[in-house]
Amino acid sequence: MRWCLFCWLWLMRLTVLAQEGLPPIIFNGQPVTSGGFDIRPNSQFFPDSSSDPNRSLAWIRQQQFYPFKPGLRYRWDVSTSWSRQQVWFRFSITNTHPTDTVRLYAHMGVHADITLYELSRTAPPNSSHAGFLWRWDRSPLGPLALPVIVPPRTTRQYYIQVVNFVRTFNELKISLFTSRDFELWNAYWVRIAAHLFGAMAMILGCLLLMGTYTFYQYFLNRDRTFLYYALYAGTAFIWVVKMMNSRFGLGLISASYSLLNHPNLPSLSFSIGIFYAMFLLKILDLPTQQPKLTRLIRGLVWLLVGQQVLSFVQAFGGWLFASNMYYIFQDLPNILTGVLLIVATARSHSPLKPYLLTGGLALYLITFFPLHGFFRFYGLTPVQETFTYYPPFFMSVGMVIDLFCFAMALAYRSRLVEVERNQIQERYTQDLEAQLAQRTEEIEQQSRLLEAQHIRQLETEFEQKLADTEMTALRAQMNPHFIFNCLNSIKLYTLDNEADKASDYLTRFSRLIRLVLENSRSEMVPLKNELEALQLYIELEAMRFKQKVQFAIHVSPNIDQQYLRIPPLLLQPYVENAIWHGLMHKPEGGTVTVEVSQQEENLLYIEISDDGVGRERAAELKSKSAGRHKSFGMQVTADRIRMINQLYNTQTKTQIVDLVDSFGEPCGTRVILEIPV
Repeated sequence: MRWCLFCWLWLMRLTVLAQEGLPPIIFNGQPVTSGGFDIRPNSQFFPDSSSDPNRSLAWIRQQQFYPFKPGLRYRWDVSTSWSRQQVWFRFSITNTHPTDTVRLYAHMGVHADITLYELSRTAPPNSSHAGFLWRWDRSPLGPLALPVIVPPRTTRQYYIQVVNFVRTFNELKISLFTSRDFELWNAYWVRIAAHLFGAMAMILGCLLLMGTYTFYQYFLNRDRTFLYYALYAGTAFIWVVKMMNSRFGLGLISASYSLLNHPNLPSLSFSIGIFYAMFLLKILDLPTQQPKLTRLIRGLVWLLVGQQVLSFVQAFGGWLFASNMYYIFQDLPNILTGVLLIVATARSHSPLKPYLLTGGLALYLITFFPLHGFFRFYGLTPVQETFTYYPPFFMSVGMVIDLFCFAMALAYRSRLVEVERNQIQERYTQDLEAQLAQRTEEIEQQSRLLEAQHIRQLETEFEQKLADTEMTALRAQMNPHFIFNCLNSIKLYTLDNEADKASDYLTRFSRLIRLVLENSRSEMVPLKNELEALQLYIELEAMRFKQKVQFAIHVSPNIDQQYLRIPPLLLQPYVENAIWHGLMHKPEGGTVTVEVSQQEENLLYIEISDDGVGRERAAELKSKSAGRHKSFGMQVTADRIRMINQLYNTQTKTQIVDLVDSFGEPCGTRVILEIPV
């Protein structure tokens, strides 16, 4: 009874399969093969042109599936209007063995997404229920093998959803492998691809080396040309890493980010074009040489910037444009930018043009011919085919050659800069030698004159310093006999018990000493200070000589005594000379008169008059003390006036007039000082 029921179910299942037009693949237990076998003749496919990723399996089962015809190489049309394209496969497997289970792996080729569905054994024939079995990224043998397990005496139907998007639409094929055969097949292709992997790794090393070296050059000299080169090489390095990750399954990006694993998203070719253009604009100085073409290139560069931002948004956001036409023609701005840059390089007069033009032509010729399938080669070995029909390899080679030529251009530019610097230095040296020879002849003619002038200048400076020193010393000088006599007078007052007079005399003497010391610190002092010191001096002399000396000091009211400044201790020697040589020889004494006026705006007049015996009578008496006073005080004053005139470039004048009475007899002396102020 149980056997009859099993046969009835078996017949019903074969009837359903026959109605679907799908002959099953029959195995009698686990097959023993020497490689995978193509099951497309036993499979059907349905191209879903709607590009809807959420189609239900029930809807798919109701669609018309098409058989693979012998010799058919179905390849999706890149020029279709949908950026996402999906195809459904359908096939059945019958295991007639009573105990052995069939364990195989379905290989669909390389696609963006593959999902395997197994119809439930308990589901009605037209039911939409199906068991989701495997996705491409969860297979135990890797992303290219989906496990197909058929128990003994069982028929199972499978649906496989294959999805591709954004220009990468690979050939549709389906093969079944045992685990051993798949591992051998995978090992074979890994061995074949090892040569390509090694070549890409070498390219990667070259890009890393050139980018790192030029970035270090930028760090040293801050030349943005090196920065753009380093960014170009660095972006190319990241692009090659991404392509190797997609081609060799390096697993650098999680499989859940399917768009990031896709070779065309995000497209880094935009960034490569941006930095390529910026490098050439900078090294050729195109904004200065070709401004119109530069504006067009910069507009395209900004367009590339927008495309690069959009590419990143799509890759990380997980959405695409519905139309595939954008992705088919998205590289046109990049290509146009490259063409314009080649034209600009060819029109340039830069000595770097051969290197830059060679690099640009190598990049575009090597990259785009294999990329667009212009050539088809036959009779190639599997290793050769892995290189020939893998476009990223050619683009990588083109970028390495391009960057190498650019590196040579940078090296040659450095050499040109060094040569130019040396030439400038040589010309500068020659000019200096010529000027030196010319100037040497002139200097030889003027050397003696300049030497004599220099000697005179040194002498003048020395004399000025000496005069300044002498002035400082002269300002600090005071008649030691005057000080000695004042101290003796204080002593006499003390011995005579005239304490009040001694105290008054000492007070006046101390005030005079203080004023003299304060005034001697400055080169010029106010007229008021000088007259105050002069008055104290005369008062002391009058006290010493028992009031035989009278004096009067008259200052014109229009004179500002605090504003006008004169050399310190300039008047005291003349007053001292009048007292000692004029008045001391008269028994009754006499009077000293000082008149200060300003008859002109910049000239101060000071007259010092006495009614003594006159210069002739004083000379006859030949007083020793007076002689010493005269020889010291008058000589010092004359020297000071001479040095003042020299230091300040002034014309201070001194005039001595002998006074006579109505009978022609000497009656005194008058000293007239004219001091510029």
